[in-house]
Amino acid sequence: MSSTKPTIVLVHGAIADGSSWSGVIERLQAKGYNVYAVQQPLSSLPDDIAKVNDALDWIPGPVVLVGHSFGGIVITNAGNHAKVKALVYVAAFAPDENQSAADLGKDYAPLASGKAFQFDKQGRFYLTEPDFLKYFAPDVEPKKARAMAAAQGAADGARFVWKSGPAAWKNKPSYFVVSENDQIIQHELEAFEAKKIKAVKTVSIPNASHAVLVSHPDPVTSLIVEAAEAVAKGH
Repeated sequence: MSSTKPTIVLVHGAIADGSSWSGVIERLQAKGYNVYAVQQPLSSLPDDIAKVNDALDWIPGPVVLVGHSFGGIVITNAGNHAKVKALVYVAAFAPDENQSAADLGKDYAPLASGKAFQFDKQGRFYLTEPDFLKYFAPDVEPKKARAMAAAQGAADGARFVWKSGPAAWKNKPSYFVVSENDQIIQHELEAFEAKKIKAVKTVSIPNASHAVLVSHPDPVTSLIVEAAEAVAKGH
């Protein structure tokens, strides 16, 4: 039985970057955890997964791997790395093998945000500032939400239909944060996924937007710490 604190590795989603974890990082560091926020290229999900796997190769283990939004697909795949001992999904996709984000959402009512995405000449998608504030981060203080919109990383449109590989959540203890007012991923889908992956614990946050890691960093941090403490105890 080990009492060593695991390292926390944070994986951002599309139209975001590692700075979206800032509030969570500060709280985890205050609790004595070593934390790394990976900056994925957002050029494709395989590229994002490779970037996280590269980081896991040099980051000291054991690791609690945390993913937001499309970062959930990344940790589902990169979570098979031997150093990863637990997964935390934050308002995220949690696919099974050979399943895509589009597959996950097909049984749920489409969200208005789906028609708001803009595409550049390379087929990468983004949100205009007004739509980012309206759909992605409506519960974030406007000044901060505008900064998030400015720093968003446009992501490849192909990630919506990319089929996931073997799901790490089948073999690693997993935890889930459900955002009850998510306008990017249906909150009903998030709740379903939490049950599907047999989450050790699910935290459902009322009125939370897709940017729950920014607007509600305390409960998100608490769940990550709970996962980390279980890993430290050898559970």
